[in-house]
Amino acid sequence: MIVNLQKPVVYVTRDIERALGMEPSGSYFVISNDTAYGRKVREAYPDNVLLVRDRGETSVKDTEVSPRYLDTYDLLLMPEVQREISDRDADLLVFQNTPRIERLAKEKGWSLLNPSAMLSREVEEKVSQVAWLGEDASLLPPHRIALAKDARFEGAKFVLQWNHSHTGEGTYVIDSAEALSSVASRFPDRECRITRFVEGPVFTVNSVVAEAIIVGNPSYQITGLAPFTDLPFSTIGNDWDLPRDEEYAAVSEEVRKMAIRVGERLRLSGWYGLFGIDAVYDEKAGKTYLLEINARQPASTTLESKLQKSDSIFEAHLSALLGLPAASGPEIRGAQIVKRVTREAYSIDEAALSDKGLSLIGYENTEHNKEILRIQSERGIMRAHNKLNDLGISIASCIRKI
Repeated sequence: MIVNLQKPVVYVTRDIERALGMEPSGSYFVISNDTAYGRKVREAYPDNVLLVRDRGETSVKDTEVSPRYLDTYDLLLMPEVQREISDRDADLLVFQNTPRIERLAKEKGWSLLNPSAMLSREVEEKVSQVAWLGEDASLLPPHRIALAKDARFEGAKFVLQWNHSHTGEGTYVIDSAEALSSVASRFPDRECRITRFVEGPVFTVNSVVAEAIIVGNPSYQITGLAPFTDLPFSTIGNDWDLPRDEEYAAVSEEVRKMAIRVGERLRLSGWYGLFGIDAVYDEKAGKTYLLEINARQPASTTLESKLQKSDSIFEAHLSALLGLPAASGPEIRGAQIVKRVTREAYSIDEAALSDKGLSLIGYENTEHNKEILRIQSERGIMRAHNKLNDLGISIASCIRKI
């Protein structure tokens, strides 16, 4: 499917990889930070890619200027970005909408395609999500909402989550009264969600609210593996091969059904375009529970779309936002895994990774748990829950503690 754009669309994003679910060509334009990977993309699509270099604080090393990378809102404040959108009379698309972006778009008279930022927040955040789900909150594991000071440890492990958490931060596994006290004593009057701890593999699926709910390819969510991260609940990748194993076929079908139920509720709230869900499979009980809802474009959308090659999930996303017919795409295989900034230093043998036929996208982040390197494969890298296959082990061996 080729999206028939009636007017230009400009995708503005801090990380250019997020915008590459379809080629920047024709009436589709991308604006992002001036990075090494971005320059490779611009070289391939010189007429449709604008890279922006910050005018603020810089440092000089080996005669090269190293800029501070701008988030989407700050990119939208740059005069050249504003000219690009306004001169083209383009629709604006971003990776994740925010109230600030909405206010700026309204002030500038831009047509922002993304759904409401307030709705996104209501759906994603851990406390407000329960009320928003209504009767579909039954999809979640057993849970309750309480102030942290009112939480009690009664012998069974549970998960405590603040209303807002991201990539594993703000999520705590409570396995003792001491662990609970350590968390709750810092913010005793903060509301949290207390959820029964469910042991088992996590699966995710990217989906689109269009005329129908389009469900993408379920993937196994890779979480917390060293040496890629040092946070046990940090999401570090996806494997689209493992859910196709016979062992997980029924789980994959349950995940698809959950995505349709969440998608229908999103539609009733006025949502269109991409969203994602995470679900956990309780291996002992043989039951699948809803864990998370990502009311935005999930990070794995780009690779899924590249692996699909045609009728991609990103094309369906853009079509739905524009009110155009959207089609479901083909099944895929493949995987990606991210090396994040950890407290201990590691060296990465990128040459060895490239020699394995893997695609690499580098990042210049230094903040803890931010991405350093995205590693993408057309083959799976997991053989079982929390167990890398031979390719996965080979990838991990290229990341060595200094």
